[in-house]
Amino acid sequence: MVMIMTTIALLFTVIANAQTITGKVIDSTTLKPLADASVYVANTTIGTKTDQEGNYKFTNISAGRHQLLISCLGYQTKQVDVPAAVNEQIINIKLSPRAINLKEVTINADSWKRNLALFNREFIGLVKPQDCRIINPEILNLSFDRPTNRLSATTDDFLDIENDVLGYKLRFLVKNFWADYNTGKLHYSGTVIFQELAGKTSDQKRWLKNRANAYSGSFRHFLVSLSHNQLTHDKFIVKRLTKTVNPQWKIDSAATRDNRQAAAHQFNVSGRQLIMSATFKTPKTIETLDKTPLTEGEIVQPGPAPNTYQLQFAGYLYAIYKNKAVDADIDDLYRQNEARNYQIAAISMKAPNHPILFTETGLLLTPESLFFEGAWNSRIVDLLPNDYIPPFAKK
Repeated sequence: MVMIMTTIALLFTVIANAQTITGKVIDSTTLKPLADASVYVANTTIGTKTDQEGNYKFTNISAGRHQLLISCLGYQTKQVDVPAAVNEQIINIKLSPRAINLKEVTINADSWKRNLALFNREFIGLVKPQDCRIINPEILNLSFDRPTNRLSATTDDFLDIENDVLGYKLRFLVKNFWADYNTGKLHYSGTVIFQELAGKTSDQKRWLKNRANAYSGSFRHFLVSLSHNQLTHDKFIVKRLTKTVNPQWKIDSAATRDNRQAAAHQFNVSGRQLIMSATFKTPKTIETLDKTPLTEGEIVQPGPAPNTYQLQFAGYLYAIYKNKAVDADIDDLYRQNEARNYQIAAISMKAPNHPILFTETGLLLTPESLFFEGAWNSRIVDLLPNDYIPPFAKK
């Protein structure tokens, strides 16, 4: 599956110094304060509760544009943008009572189980259920369109996920999710908040190790290396990748369509996940890798604001991370010979004329801007909060 970059990345303009965000949460109808409402900085572990007067306060928040996520029992969850500033901001929030909407839904139990199994695989990742599991799957709005061979999902409330691999509970508002089994592309967008799991000392040590491993070689790690001009130091090799249509694939297109229809029928009958690329012997594209690695100056340039950067490249970037060996059998990206058994990944721009902006801490400022393949085509099990700092980066 090729993943389209999601909207879970924080959108903010980086400014030096930190800021304070305060405010009050009230009922939109009665204007009375709401106590014990949850207020989170989206896509981080930063959160608090309102006091008896409905007040909340965040201090030492990284300056810039943020998004708050507010929830309270009996009220509709709300998302509020916080503009960039370097001093204290007062953001008052009105929550509307949640309407009780009883709707009749007809669900085929077998279809639901098949769709949920597919969603778990594509959204969560290939892990054991006890390692990363959805606690409330019943809130998912799942559908599978047989003619297009496409799985879709949304949620009206938080999807609660317990990730025992990294030690987080995730609360995810899924705005949009789809997995297209004809094209092999995957997309999810939404807003997530992270909460630390409680665990024994041994659990804490395991989680810290797994978090560092998840960060190592990740796309965020790559962006940090770019901004600090240390690709070589961090064991990244980046080359330009060219893809051209395979003439033989065109010749075999009729047979390919027949195979797809047969594969879709097998899925509909068995409910089993199929790796579509394994169904066809003729690849659609021929991939050619440049011989000379790219330097930081050929990939990135200063961004429009302080401490921001802009990616610049044509076609595809192919990244080999020589500090991590992987099982080549799990690749969804063609493994070039020089990659050996090292981790590989590739990116391409969704809209080449639109700038791809990021910060020196590796946070992407332009969501839904990239296609990901290989190791950077990650799932929820590998997701880290934006305020995560790897041990080797701490001073």
